[in-house]
Amino acid sequence: MSETPAAPEPAPLRADVVVVGAGLTGVVTAHLLADDGADVVVLDAATDPGASTTARSTGKLSLLQGTRLAELSRRGDEALRDYVAAGQAGFGWLRSALADVGVPVEDRDDLAVATDPGDTGVLDDVLAAGLRAGLAVHWEDRPPYPAPHHGAVRLPGQGQVDPHRALAALRARLRSRGVTVHDGVRVRQVRRLASGVALRTTRGTVLADRVVLATHVPPGRVGGLFLRMHPGRSLVTTWDVARPEDLPPGFGSTMSLTAGSPTRSLRTAGNLLMVGGEGFTTGREKDPAERVAALERWTREHLPVGAARHAWAVQDWSTDTGLPFVGPAYPGDERVLVATGYAKWGLTTGAAAGLALAGRLLGEAPTWAATLEPWARPPRPTTSQASTVAEQTAGWACATTRPTGQRAGARRVSRVCPHLGAVVRWNEQEQSWDCPAHGSRFAADGAVLDGPATEPLAPR
Repeated sequence: MSETPAAPEPAPLRADVVVVGAGLTGVVTAHLLADDGADVVVLDAATDPGASTTARSTGKLSLLQGTRLAELSRRGDEALRDYVAAGQAGFGWLRSALADVGVPVEDRDDLAVATDPGDTGVLDDVLAAGLRAGLAVHWEDRPPYPAPHHGAVRLPGQGQVDPHRALAALRARLRSRGVTVHDGVRVRQVRRLASGVALRTTRGTVLADRVVLATHVPPGRVGGLFLRMHPGRSLVTTWDVARPEDLPPGFGSTMSLTAGSPTRSLRTAGNLLMVGGEGFTTGREKDPAERVAALERWTREHLPVGAARHAWAVQDWSTDTGLPFVGPAYPGDERVLVATGYAKWGLTTGAAAGLALAGRLLGEAPTWAATLEPWARPPRPTTSQASTVAEQTAGWACATTRPTGQRAGARRVSRVCPHLGAVVRWNEQEQSWDCPAHGSRFAADGAVLDGPATEPLAPR
């Protein structure tokens, strides 16, 4: 009796350009490519777009960005001006695109607030940098801020948006233009070929001439860029406002971010008040629940709030140059492009990255795009890199003594991160295994939540 022949493997999916990641950067990139007639396909690891980094952001659209202008000015005026030009381009594209799909952008002035006398010097630098970059910033002695302060820098004409609604509308418009978005497809490996790029995914092989990795952080070890990046998490909460009349006059027309520590991010969201802050390095915080408690204590002390409504954490990466990485993952190789390192300003910067990437692929890159290329500046050693090496070394030593972990209701898993061998730690607040070396996160059963890891924790 003859055996039934095995079913042939399906032919690899093929496209001119594959965009990996269907958050804001990936969607903007795909939109622009499709508008030019390119053959583009989008892959996204998540099955729920509402769980994406874009959808979980604070929804601020701003070129002020706390003290970021002062930090970037240390890279020189060219870097500062190009970064601001990128933000202006991204903001402009978003305003226009969201108007087309019926998603409102609410006008808000943005404030960078000094809550300590020592913060005023930093804000002087912010003010000077903003003026050099051509922004209409000005100093304000009595900003509408609800806690003790020592003045603020104000930038009028910024905005805020419901990020979940915005992303859903843009994804729907993308699909209406004939672009296929494959949700629930995780890229495991990116392999450069003579004829293009091969992606090994959870649903088979995908081939492309060019690949855009808009995955928040490049998957795996692409370009070695994970060595030049620092992962951070911060908390966001929303609250009922019990006594709106107790808020400072004009508060509702602003959004704000403090210049010093602890960081506090404030804005209204419909009938809710949104309060963020308490950032920490992924996998290195001993008690994330205490961070949540600290944010709650501060909110109840300084704001007229009632019931707490929502609380969540968001993750983002910063880079060793302080600028986003938008461009070739490997020096001189245009086959694999990346966009990462937004330092928690992923809406304006993410849209700008999409403009830069699509322009590069179409041969029409904006003039400011070269400043954001990953290899435009040499890598800069940082203290965070030294601490990462220490975590990595400690992890290898720990792996021999405490190699496994288990939580109620979940299978027993290896505690060795499959990305580069550090040992993950349990985050009780978020019920996740977090890697202290490079920021990968895993569910209790070992499934990948955040990269750069592409494989789950091994079962034990």
